[in-house]
Amino acid sequence: MKNLFQRSVTGALFVILVYGTLFAGSITFLVFYLALSILSLLEFYKHKENEGFRVQKFTALFASIILFVFLHGYASGSLPLRWLSLLMLFPPVMMIKELYRQDKKCFDNLAVTFYGIIYIAVPFSLLNFLVFPGAPHSTYTPAVLAGVLILIMVNDTAAYLIGVPLGRHRLFKSVSPKKSWEGTIGGGIVVIFAALFMNPVFPLLGRAEWLGTAIIVVVFGVYGDLVESLFKRKLGIKDTGKILPGHGGVLDRVDAWLFVIPVIWVYFNFIS
Repeated sequence: MKNLFQRSVTGALFVILVYGTLFAGSITFLVFYLALSILSLLEFYKHKENEGFRVQKFTALFASIILFVFLHGYASGSLPLRWLSLLMLFPPVMMIKELYRQDKKCFDNLAVTFYGIIYIAVPFSLLNFLVFPGAPHSTYTPAVLAGVLILIMVNDTAAYLIGVPLGRHRLFKSVSPKKSWEGTIGGGIVVIFAALFMNPVFPLLGRAEWLGTAIIVVVFGVYGDLVESLFKRKLGIKDTGKILPGHGGVLDRVDAWLFVIPVIWVYFNFIS
C-alpha cells in the first residue's frame, strides 16, 4: 500500500512537471527536457561503466547538450544552420581521445559512447521539431507534443491495467516476463479510441493524423519498453536508477519516448 501511494505521488509530480514545463514556454521546455535527456544518459552510462566500459561520459554529455540547445535554436529561428556543423567535430575528437587512452577495448568504448547519444540524446533533441512544427523560424507550439505524450501515457497505463488481471500469453517472455499480448492489444485499442478525441483538443492535427500517431505509439512504444527491458535484464537490474521513488530511474519512465519520437518526427515530415 505504501509503495502504491509512493508510486502514485511520484507519477503525479512527474506528469505535472512534464506538462507544466511544456506549456510554461520554450525556455522551461528547454531546461526540463534537456535535464531529462542528461539524467537518462547518465543512468545509461553509469550501468555501462559498471560493465567495465570506459565511456567518454563528459564529452558525450557536452555533445548532447550542444545538440539539444542548437536544435532548439535552429528550430526557433534564433541560430543559423551553420552552427549545427560544429557537432561534426565531436566524432573525431572522441576517436582521438580514445587513441591516447590506448585501451584494449577502445572500439567497444566508442561504440557504447556513441550508442548512448544515438539512443537517448538524438530522440530528445528531436522534440524541438515537435514544439516548433514549422521549423525553422517557427512559433513555439506545445500542443502536438502534449498530445503525443498523452497517447504514450494512455498506452502504458491501459496496457498495465488490462495486462495485470487478464494477461495470460507472454509477449516476449525472454525479455519481459510480465508484458502480455492481452495488455498490449488492450492498451492499443484504448489508445486508438483516445486518438479519436484528440482533434477537438489539439486541432493542429486532423483525426486521421492522430490515428496514425496512435498506431506509431502502440507499435514503437512497446518496442521501446522491450529494448530497455533487454538492457536491464542483461545487467541484472530492476530499475535504471532511484531518482523517481516507486518508478525507478528517468530512463524507466521515458523508454517508450526514445522509440516513438524519432518515428513520429519522420511521420510528421511526410504528412505535413
